[in-house]
Amino acid sequence: MKSFLAVLLLLFLMFSCKPKETHKNATIETLDQFSDLQNIIDSEAQGVLVLNFWSIHCPPCIKELPHFNRLETEYQDKQVRVLLINLDYIKALDPKFYPFVKKHDIQQEIMILKDQNYTKWTEQVDPDWYGALPATLIIKGKKRHFRFGSYEQYADLKKDLDSLISH
Repeated sequence: MKSFLAVLLLLFLMFSCKPKETHKNATIETLDQFSDLQNIIDSEAQGVLVLNFWSIHCPPCIKELPHFNRLETEYQDKQVRVLLINLDYIKALDPKFYPFVKKHDIQQEIMILKDQNYTKWTEQVDPDWYGALPATLIIKGKKRHFRFGSYEQYADLKKDLDSLISH
């Protein structure tokens, strides 16, 4: 009888101690300076990197988020990494940002760029960009495609990615 209870207790512990599944963005990396993001860009030499600069206070940004989810799903076997680079003010993160991510079930990898001195680094993304959102940079090796403004249609995002990949 004791061994039966011991086995039962062991099974109970095994199944009750199962780690909870956590949301991919339960913890989100924060980058202090643009140079931290540049290091990530430089390390992605093998594949394609899609950087979408956005804010939770930007309706066009929010509207296009599903396109990046679809893009990541369709290109998962083609070394395409999608990074959503959030530019919201840090003070708004806890009360608004994390609930927003959870509510909208954002699956793409998010990084928060705290460097609010846009004039110092936006030119490194694209010489004509002054920091208005949304903006997307697609990088493959030395090739770059920058788009200021939202992707109204998924087909436009796909077309920009495909044209960079095919060259």
